Amino acid sequence: MRYGWFDDANREYVIERPDTPMSWVNYLGTAEYCGIISNNASGYGFYKSPKSARMLRFRFNSIPMDRPGRYVYIRDDEDGDYWSASWQPVGKPLDSYKTVCRHGLGYTRFESEYRGIRSDYRVFVPIDKPVEIWEVEVENRSDSDRELSLFTYAEWCFWNMDQDLTNFQYILYTCRMGYENDVVDYSIRLWPIYEPKAFMASTLPVVSFETDREEFIGRYRHEGNPIAVERGHNANTIAVGGNPCASVQNKVKLRPGEKAYAVYIVGIGDAKTFGQECRKLYSDRANVEKEFEKVRQYWDKRLSAYTCSTPSPLVDSMVNIWNQYQCHTTFNWSRSASFNEAGGRDGLGYRDTNQDTLGVMHSIPELCREKIIDLLKGQISNGAAMHGLQPLTWEQGQHNVPPDKFIFSDDHLWLLLSVPAYIRETGDMGFLGVKVPYCDEGEATVYEHLKQALEFSWSKRGPHGLLLGLAADWNDCINLKGKGESIWSTFLYYRALTEFIELAERAGHKDDAGHFMEYRDEIAANLDKYAWDGKWFLRGYLDSGKKLGGQESDQCRIFINSQTWAVVSGAASADKGMQAMDSLKEYLATEHGIVKNYPAYREPDLEVGAITSFPPGLKENAGIFCHANTWAVIAECMLGRGDRAFEYYLSFLPAAKNDIAEIYTMEPYVYSQFITGREHPYKFGRARNSWLTGTASWSFVAVSQYILGVRASYDGLVVDPCIPHDWEGFRVRRVFRGKVFDIEVRNPDRVSKGVASLTVNGKKLDGTLIPLDVMQDENRVEVVLGR
Repeated sequence: MRYGWFDDANREYVIERPDTPMSWVNYLGTAEYCGIISNNASGYGFYKSPKSARMLRFRFNSIPMDRPGRYVYIRDDEDGDYWSASWQPVGKPLDSYKTVCRHGLGYTRFESEYRGIRSDYRVFVPIDKPVEIWEVEVENRSDSDRELSLFTYAEWCFWNMDQDLTNFQYILYTCRMGYENDVVDYSIRLWPIYEPKAFMASTLPVVSFETDREEFIGRYRHEGNPIAVERGHNANTIAVGGNPCASVQNKVKLRPGEKAYAVYIVGIGDAKTFGQECRKLYSDRANVEKEFEKVRQYWDKRLSAYTCSTPSPLVDSMVNIWNQYQCHTTFNWSRSASFNEAGGRDGLGYRDTNQDTLGVMHSIPELCREKIIDLLKGQISNGAAMHGLQPLTWEQGQHNVPPDKFIFSDDHLWLLLSVPAYIRETGDMGFLGVKVPYCDEGEATVYEHLKQALEFSWSKRGPHGLLLGLAADWNDCINLKGKGESIWSTFLYYRALTEFIELAERAGHKDDAGHFMEYRDEIAANLDKYAWDGKWFLRGYLDSGKKLGGQESDQCRIFINSQTWAVVSGAASADKGMQAMDSLKEYLATEHGIVKNYPAYREPDLEVGAITSFPPGLKENAGIFCHANTWAVIAECMLGRGDRAFEYYLSFLPAAKNDIAEIYTMEPYVYSQFITGREHPYKFGRARNSWLTGTASWSFVAVSQYILGVRASYDGLVVDPCIPHDWEGFRVRRVFRGKVFDIEVRNPDRVSKGVASLTVNGKKLDGTLIPLDVMQDENRVEVVLGR
């Protein structure tokens, strides 16, 4: 069943049925102010931090779903009937209420019609102001004069999320509302003295207002039937304490065919100054359009660095628009704020944000550089890392050092992927010499930070010479504490060593390169001796010495990550890598994606960990973790098996679920964290936890750099595709180091991999590399695949 469709020409996802299985949301704003809005106008907003600066409130996992939000009510003042500019919260019957929601890049638009009144409601956030602009245009399409009232509604949050959700005995007695000259003033005084401010302004004259939620909604009512709208006017209450809200009422009279236009501004700042400035500025519709055009240009620039045209419309929709859009969202907000992440995980997840940079490095390398420096400040001087940090409040000191039991085996190693990716993209080898403080004490160059990360992992190895699991590796729910060893982290370490060795050689540090080559050789030997289990690679060793994820293991015998990273790391031989991925295909691959492990755990096992507590098919216990699926795509491309790589890519691709949305349930335009696995008794194929997931960045890396095969290197741009054999070819436009590359790939022999010829600006080159010295400002690249 379909609920909407991809409008690639306008770069929108169009929802024609508002009764979606779950809230299908969009992110508005940039890296400072963020508004999250659903296809029914619910959601919340915050400034820089969803934990400590949340402006608009949202109730998570509640009934009724999708409450509250950015609501505009329309009331027919002749007979008292009312509805909302979005289907919810009033929820008129869909046989009489017609509506379309358009989620676009940085905006959401609701086009609705009921009883001869058409409304066009658009919400967006300007690029450089911490405000939301709610634009409403109503048109009388009936054949009689109409008198209408417009009511807005927003519910203020008490800024601090924890206080707002739990400390009612205090927080409900702090707000000090006000109103003046068509602007609602949200003021509050928190202890110790802190006075954040916000406002709602109307460009139309206000005939009534409300600042108290209980007065607007009424007793034993909800947002769908508020007493103020029902009776036709607000009470003009000034709340002092209680639950603050903002509602203004405007009246409009429309002859047949006439339109009325209103703008409401909801934002951060003093109502008496900034609020009044915004009301005046946006009373001119031309200024609103200027702001919206800036939003369009902002996204045009970010998405134009990599575009493609392929035989697959699904690939084109995701690569050109939605996958990149999601990558920028995860880059901005890590795992801190969604309809699943309530905001308690504030700031940057260490492993998460390092990986998030990979999906936007081609587009905003300078911002990635800044983010990497923030992450380096979260590294401990011994080489390990904090599991998360908040750059807004970071101060160096011993208070940043987690207890040993909270040190993870993989966090610090992701620096060895993000830093080389930045240097490949930019050529900025000087970055290695930049000095950055550690989180606890001292400072070091970026190069020394990376060395220290490798030395820390070398010092934390177990009985088989493999990396200790410590608090956890990528999979937080597997217990590899004590003497437990993570084979997955060891593969990541091998990749990190390889990355550093190349950097060291290029930087002229031959001794360091030789030193870490010795480490890598020993790690390779230990992996070959202790990680291979005959047909696939083990997941690890438990504290007791038992094998995890082996043919003789209790309950679960095979895991996805060890097989994929054996190839991705470069540690496995070609034969073992191929065999491991064949075993993955046999035991783990399904039509909805590759399950994380098989069989699912049926009984709890304290030594194995929390993975055994989930029902089969959910989350870590044999669910389809989409993040991990991306590595299978990359591994198959590295093995040259394009058909299988593309099969895996499509299996968890959200756009491929558009026609079965009633099964998939989540947004078909962005990735989810996981899909329910085949061992679940009822919900195989159902997705959960969308938007803020590492799946976004790694999916873009997989399709752009490995399937389409266009990727940065230190010496130039590599074009080395691995595609389905039946593709005739494709095109890519890539901006690299300020130069533009129009790349045409043809596949006359219907192969999956293998560049037969590479021609750049009319000159034939050997291999797959476009060297820096042959590049021009505009480059025409022709690639022919063949045997």
